[in-house]
Amino acid sequence: MKGFLWLGLFLAGIWSAIALYPGLAGQGSYDSLILDFDNRLTPQQIEQLVQPLGLTDQLQVQSDFSRDRNLYILQGSAAELKELRQSAKGDLKEVIERIEPNYQYHTALVPNDPDYSRQWNLRAIGMESAWRRATGKGVTVAVIDTGITPVPDLNNTRMVEGYNFVNHSSDASDDNGHGTHVAGT
Repeated sequence: MKGFLWLGLFLAGIWSAIALYPGLAGQGSYDSLILDFDNRLTPQQIEQLVQPLGLTDQLQVQSDFSRDRNLYILQGSAAELKELRQSAKGDLKEVIERIEPNYQYHTALVPNDPDYSRQWNLRAIGMESAWRRATGKGVTVAVIDTGITPVPDLNNTRMVEGYNFVNHSSDASDDNGHGTHVAGT
């Protein structure tokens, strides 16, 4: 019985260490904010709501995939984040679900992505040791998936013409987001 108690305490300790360990991720930097508006709002309603704040011209849809989900990008700093969060507690609290920094992470030998600790598959295949030997510069990677849609994370990626094996055409636009996700990873 005493052995089971020690085993239980040991496993609880291991579990809490893994669950609470943030991984090797560092805080990223940001110069823009993500505003998540209520999905029931139309783009015209959102424009009317942000007009008194003087943000109409600065607000941009995050990507094609986020248009229906009302996710917008706004250039901004920590001060503007704080100010918008205060507004969201007042005038905008019924229509803005979240206001978050739009962190930008850059590949290092070990990623500074805050969710890196959750990407168990990269550690399982030994990517950290591979990154110590090569960073991928000059390497061509083929993604055979649902296609790719341009998103900010892929702005600095040189793409070649794709091929749609289902429709037998050169239009390899992503039709559900999975290929874009895989290309980003």
